[in-house]
Amino acid sequence: MGSLVLDLQQEVLKSDCDVLSALRKAHLIAAKLQLQDFDVWIQHELNGYTGCTIGEIPDYRKVRGVLKAFNPYNGWIPAQCSDDELENRICAPKMSESIGELKELYQQSKNGVFLYQFNAELMEAIASMFNTPIPMQFALHISAHHLKSIIEKVKNCLLEWTICLETKGILGVNMQFSQEETIMAKEIPQQVINYYGTVVNGAVSQSQITTGDHNSIAFNYEQASNLMKKIRTSIEQEQLSDEDRESAMELISEAETKIVAQKKPGLVRATLTGLRDFLISVGANVTAALIVQCL
Repeated sequence: MGSLVLDLQQEVLKSDCDVLSALRKAHLIAAKLQLQDFDVWIQHELNGYTGCTIGEIPDYRKVRGVLKAFNPYNGWIPAQCSDDELENRICAPKMSESIGELKELYQQSKNGVFLYQFNAELMEAIASMFNTPIPMQFALHISAHHLKSIIEKVKNCLLEWTICLETKGILGVNMQFSQEETIMAKEIPQQVINYYGTVVNGAVSQSQITTGDHNSIAFNYEQASNLMKKIRTSIEQEQLSDEDRESAMELISEAETKIVAQKKPGLVRATLTGLRDFLISVGANVTAALIVQCL
């Protein structure tokens, strides 16, 4: 006798898992169990977060890129914002596209980078910040690993959800759930935040590079610099493909640049978080643990 929940669990565990197929099966399970809240998240992942506010889009969909302007003579050139807070808002958007669109973007990305196009209103606002003799097109150049990370976190979320259902004995045998299973399912948390948190194995003893509460935050740039040295050493021991190792080194260099320039703590932490998520997505868990223990 087949089980809907265990079948989904096995599909998510496959290295070649089709995330769209997995989400459709999850939608079927959530609908049969009448788990409306969780099903809303599933349908957003399938159809996109169009019409949602920034706060309604999950945090794991936040990416970070480099703002560039297209020069007709020199091609794409970096466009540095003088305002750090404004740079953070422009360069760290949340992706609202459906998981299918993100998957296609990842597959079509050239040299591991994809271009995030701004809408007309935001494009005009960005252009007004730069005094250029000729009109320029602006775009955010984002490493494709961010897309891969989003897809992996969606799969992780589905896996953790099926584990919770299985633990409660909710299996869905022969495409059906009993009334008892439906009642028990209501006890399972439906908030996505309970599922997509990443667990990294590794016992690393190190102080946090940020301390304090929301009213007073201190950032230790020297300790952050020492952390980057340990990360560079650790990454050499990881079993990574040449492409993933090169992407990791680019992210490490970006973080080091911000630390040396003593950019605002929020920008440095955002960069380190992006590096951590990438390392986790490519299986470099030991190195990722170094960052997890410090943020």
